[in-house]
Amino acid sequence: MTKRKDIRLTRVRNLIKEACENNVNILDLSHNQLTQLPPEIKEIDTLKKLNLSYNQFSYFSSDIAELNNLTVLDLSHNQLTELPLEITKLNSLTTLDLSYNQLIQIPSKISKLINLKKLNLSYNQFSYYFSFKIEGLKNLTTLDISHNHLSELSHEITKLDNLSEIYLSNNQLTHLPLEIEKIKILKKLDLSHNQLTKLSSEITKLNNLVTLDLSHNQLTQLPPEIKELKNLTALGLYGNQLTELPLEITELHNLKTLDLSGNPLTVPPPEIVSMGLEAIFAYLKQSKTTEHNEAKLILVGNGEVGKTCLANRLITDKFVEGMITEGINISRWFVSAPSSENSKIKLNIWDFGGQEIYHATHQFFLTKRSVYLLVWNARKTKDYDHIYYWLHTIEAFGEDSPIILVMSKMNESDDDLNLKDLKSKFPQITGYLKIDSEDGKGISALKDKIRETAWSLPLMRVQWVDSWYKVREKLEKLEKYWITYDEFHTICVSEGLDETNISILDEYLHELGVTLSFKDRIALKNIVILKPEWATEAFYRILSTKSVFHREGVLLHSELDQIWDNETYPKKIYPQLMELMNKFELSYELPDKKSYLVAELLPKNAPDFEWDEKDNLYFYYCYEYFLPPGIIPRFIVRMHQDIEKKENGMPLCWREGAVLKLQNSRALVEMKSDERQIEIRVKGDNKRGALGAICNQLDQINDSIKKINVTKQIPCNCSKNCLERYSFEKLLKAEMKEEETIQCHESYIHVPVSSLLDGYKRREERFKEYEKLFGKVPFFIVNQALANSEANPNIKVKQKTRTKQKTSVKQKTNVKQRTNVNVNLEIELPQIQTDFDNLRREIIKYNPELKDEMDETQDSLDEVSSDDEKERLTKPFNKLRRFLVKLGDPDSDYNKIITGTQKGTELAQKVVETFNKVAPMLGILSLHGLH
Repeated sequence: MTKRKDIRLTRVRNLIKEACENNVNILDLSHNQLTQLPPEIKEIDTLKKLNLSYNQFSYFSSDIAELNNLTVLDLSHNQLTELPLEITKLNSLTTLDLSYNQLIQIPSKISKLINLKKLNLSYNQFSYYFSFKIEGLKNLTTLDISHNHLSELSHEITKLDNLSEIYLSNNQLTHLPLEIEKIKILKKLDLSHNQLTKLSSEITKLNNLVTLDLSHNQLTQLPPEIKELKNLTALGLYGNQLTELPLEITELHNLKTLDLSGNPLTVPPPEIVSMGLEAIFAYLKQSKTTEHNEAKLILVGNGEVGKTCLANRLITDKFVEGMITEGINISRWFVSAPSSENSKIKLNIWDFGGQEIYHATHQFFLTKRSVYLLVWNARKTKDYDHIYYWLHTIEAFGEDSPIILVMSKMNESDDDLNLKDLKSKFPQITGYLKIDSEDGKGISALKDKIRETAWSLPLMRVQWVDSWYKVREKLEKLEKYWITYDEFHTICVSEGLDETNISILDEYLHELGVTLSFKDRIALKNIVILKPEWATEAFYRILSTKSVFHREGVLLHSELDQIWDNETYPKKIYPQLMELMNKFELSYELPDKKSYLVAELLPKNAPDFEWDEKDNLYFYYCYEYFLPPGIIPRFIVRMHQDIEKKENGMPLCWREGAVLKLQNSRALVEMKSDERQIEIRVKGDNKRGALGAICNQLDQINDSIKKINVTKQIPCNCSKNCLERYSFEKLLKAEMKEEETIQCHESYIHVPVSSLLDGYKRREERFKEYEKLFGKVPFFIVNQALANSEANPNIKVKQKTRTKQKTSVKQKTNVKQRTNVNVNLEIELPQIQTDFDNLRREIIKYNPELKDEMDETQDSLDEVSSDDEKERLTKPFNKLRRFLVKLGDPDSDYNKIITGTQKGTELAQKVVETFNKVAPMLGILSLHGLH
């Protein structure tokens, strides 16, 4: 550790010496574990910007006060407990970053920094009451005090009358000082993640505000005075307790962004909110006097448990022997509201067939804000065993919708459930009743429970826009399955709707499930389906067709008129229905243009095929409680153009897996139902690229399922047979926190984090992934590898190997025992991979057009590891040699870039030196003549 510290200090002194000699005005000394500045720093009298972040400063010597021309000073991520007074002598400072320290107060002498414009005090330890002497800070425009422990803000802050931006997020503020309105030119105010319960009228007097973030507070309403913020372009209200927006908000004519997610809104309803600002404003401006109480009552459970008999008993109060439901039966039931006989509730009963073949398609029709009856029959043990399956299914697709558990045929069995245990895991369970549809026992109590539960749904008693409701009434009276969009448009116009409202209503009815309308699909954009059950029935007729099942999922164009009766499904509508099947990711057209592949009707078991397990890249999607059965069929439809063909020309896929050929690689994607995981294996020249394409599609499918817990995992590479796996997200976190290794809990070896991640994504892609998952990536990460390699170029990193996993496919390839070419590769190969990556980024920075060729060489290097056979290593190193020859050509773009920058020259020399060490081992000519 001392040796490394000495190396860093020597490096810092060399940088300071070089800065003195070249009269630089910017110096970056971040990430060097400095506890004090070398005295030579004061010799750089031209210095204007100094970055000292990510060190270990707790105080400063007087040397820093000599930097009279310093305008920007970054001291973030250090160990300061108080502001060194030496810094207050830097009279030229305009920007001071003190974030991520341990400050509890600011000395009054900070007021001497009369030119200071930006002050960052975030992520410190300011508590309760925040105040500091502000005399002299009249030029301050930006103040960041976010991520502290403030419960009150001094009114002194309002004397900073040049402030245009204030960041106060992640504190404990319950109110703001009344004098806040005095900061007349304030344009940006961030109050997110506090404890505000109401928006004071004083804030609404800040009529120069452009951005106001009130997310994650406890606001229950907005004052009508919100309309006074005429210049507001962005308003953040995420995660509050708002149920209704005032009409006055529509007077904010400059508003472009309004984030309302995470609120229990009923006015406007969530479906309107999801359509964006124009729809929200259009809805609020319309007259609303019609109350319409409607919801779905969805019956689910395994086959033959009595769902259809129950639906009939609820509607007719009679016992009707039910037939087995194929697909979905939809019927209407009108009941009185529990609080008033005059108020009626319209319940659309969706009775779902329980056969397994339908389960994957049910997910498209299980909706939130519905009432669910989960019906089970105690006679059948498997029904009891599957209760958890159905509860997870409802939770995944119906989210927090209430669930009533119903034990049918109570006269035949009186088994019971552990209701306390079930409710602890699924708090949306609102009741458990026992019934018998044949003699009517328990039906009356169940009806009362259904009425009570439905009446408590969030959108009950919400008033509809009058003109929209009249359009809906006209559509229902048509008694047609579908109409053209022109017909829909004409009906809307007849009720006085303009183009904006027509478009909004079309999407709103679709979101509610009243109609089906898809403007994004060419074949579907000209029709509006008025009865969704008409379309779903068409789907289920195909899924129930034996010939398609026996043909392993192949549906012929010629048999559609046998599956669908011409009166209900005329031939002219066939293309639209099949396009709808594709939209729901149920099928796709095969290349012969004469047939379709229905993914849900593929064989469940994998066919025989060869798979070489050598040099596989493994990746896993692991589902904590529930793996939805339709994920792989949907994936197959999405990726059908990349699926490998069998000898007969048919795609090599089955209901739980597929083999793909993409990006010069071969991939096997397979669902392991018993283990609740999807395993991905990739071979080839661009494993990372192929894996990225596969994960992109699986991520989109997973994101469409609101409530599932899924993690991505990669295997440990400490040895060939290690069974340890690591969370991909946690490894990203470790890398961003500068953790170099992670301990394997099988071998207890400390494995380099970078060696685990490099095979899956390039570093730049990992930064983007981290930013998407966790927020902003610290800027220092980008040059982390370079800084580490310069500080200690002899770090040993053992490269990756891949664990061989069990497989269900037949293996016909004999795996040879790998032999290391030379033990030095365990050092040299990671070194050259890192050095080339640094050089690649430097070249791309100056000429982005060279990115593709540089990436190809980098991918080739990253695909190999130190224990690969000589033949596998030769190809990427020959490719690297060809690149280095270009680098030495004075006329090449590469040469012009590196000779024009000292950093580029140094990096190129490092790559050449390491290459020359490795080349002789592989029988490749060295490049000693290259300089």
